[in-house]
Amino acid sequence: MGAIQQIPPPDKPLKELLFIVYFFPPMGGSGVQRPLKYVKYLKQFGWKPIILVPEPGLYHTFDPSLEQELQELIDLDKVQVYRVKGGTPLHWNSSKTQWRPGTRLEKWLRRFSHFFYIPDNKRGWIKQGIQKAEEIIQKHSIQAIYATAPPYSNLMLASWLKARFRIPTILDFRDDWLESHLISYPTPIHKMLMKRMETRVLAAADTVIAINEPIANAIRRRHSSLARVVVQTHGYDSDDFDASLFPDRSIDKHLTNEMGSTENEPIRILYSGTFYSDSGPDIFLQAVKELINEVPSLANIIELHFQGSPIEPYLALINQLGLQEIIYDHGYVPHSQAILRMQQASILWLNNGHKKRNHTITLSKTYEYLATRRPIIALIPEGDTKKILKDYARSYITPPDDIEKVTRTILHAINDVQAGNLTPLNEDWLETFTRKTITQSLANELDTLLEQHPVN
Repeated sequence: MGAIQQIPPPDKPLKELLFIVYFFPPMGGSGVQRPLKYVKYLKQFGWKPIILVPEPGLYHTFDPSLEQELQELIDLDKVQVYRVKGGTPLHWNSSKTQWRPGTRLEKWLRRFSHFFYIPDNKRGWIKQGIQKAEEIIQKHSIQAIYATAPPYSNLMLASWLKARFRIPTILDFRDDWLESHLISYPTPIHKMLMKRMETRVLAAADTVIAINEPIANAIRRRHSSLARVVVQTHGYDSDDFDASLFPDRSIDKHLTNEMGSTENEPIRILYSGTFYSDSGPDIFLQAVKELINEVPSLANIIELHFQGSPIEPYLALINQLGLQEIIYDHGYVPHSQAILRMQQASILWLNNGHKKRNHTITLSKTYEYLATRRPIIALIPEGDTKKILKDYARSYITPPDDIEKVTRTILHAINDVQAGNLTPLNEDWLETFTRKTITQSLANELDTLLEQHPVN
């Protein structure tokens, strides 16, 4: 990706970027971090983001650490934020209300949304977004537009602005659109309407960014006339990781000292993030039970830690397997605390049991897992995440639905941890996934776009 550029000299004015986003602090969760980290570093590469975002409304988690990070960027004049009324079904109550529906209600609401809202239930903010964007464009010298999805309503807003103002536009896909693994079409008509909408919106894009090659290829296949489709992965922010845990940056020494001393030290296996209805912890929990049956002494040292969404839906299975004594449920924690707990774990655990288009799924936490330098047990199918982890020397990869193989994989990882048998890592490879490096790639795309389509 090239060497990191220097901050532009003071006499060179920053170019202004209209940055359209929905999931943004004070909201929490993985969807917030990609746009937040982009805007954190863009100023170093000559761009100042002017952010257009709706008020948060009803949302399942709010993260004070991410909110503080955004406020620091505002205080340093690295970004400017304009918020508008949401106008969606999630904004009927107040501007900021934490609400997490139960599993059954969430499924029903998702079906309802897919039936009545195209492209999604966030489209109610488009009208207010257009009005505010027109004010921003009149006030600022906007030289490019960037919009990230989901929600795909963001892309509709950006395409309208492109048609109105002819400003170079980048559309960013964190998930596929028409073939998203999260969308279930109630009828063929719904899919047809979505296809038409996607075609119309993408016609406005000068550049399309996708988080992985499978999504990029799917977009290229459906829209062969697009001028440019590129891949920019998720990543990790080096600033988020506490260097004090690793004196003199001797990460491997720290791991060996912590994990290779005695067989009686706790083995803390951590899952960080959300479980989905078709990608739960069932197989992993059953494999842990099988392992303890085979090696009873492990019951005294294995700890299963969960942070992210609540694990209440799986308590019946946990109790049935008799694992309740080794379960530690931390619930949702601020991102800063989540990172710290990742670094304190013995082993990290990834899980992708999705049945629909699972090869297109890139688990965003994968990159923060990599940054910890911890061993990773990955229950994943063929696809993008597996491709990444094959290049990480401390990966323990297994199919997500084979209990016997998962059991053997967990035991293999535990044995290596106890023996301090950890393969050295390629630090140069890990550096390619830093948020600063990835933001430089976005800035390069913006600069190229501006050269090809200068704003009058």
